[in-house]
Amino acid sequence: MNDVPIHNIAVVLAGRNYPVLVTDEEVGRVKAINERLNQELADLQSRYSNQLNTQDMLAMLLITYANRLEEEQERNNLQPIEARVEAIDDLLNQAFDQ
Repeated sequence: MNDVPIHNIAVVLAGRNYPVLVTDEEVGRVKAINERLNQELADLQSRYSNQLNTQDMLAMLLITYANRLEEEQERNNLQPIEARVEAIDDLLNQAFDQ
């Protein structure tokens, strides 16, 4: 069984409470993310308060974060490099086998 202690912390976003289960090592990161999200939401509210409602702004935040995550995953995708290394390795093996 997994003996990692789990804590239930409250995350407040757009004035609503959300219970989040976290490990000891995740507590600080989740709290920092919560602060950053609320700051970014406040920035959006100051720019778009007359045009968008809170749900729209939360959707904008979600899309922004999903885009950042996708960009980071693409930057860290080593599969094309691994495929090239394998192809080079195959070529070298063929050359030395002859």
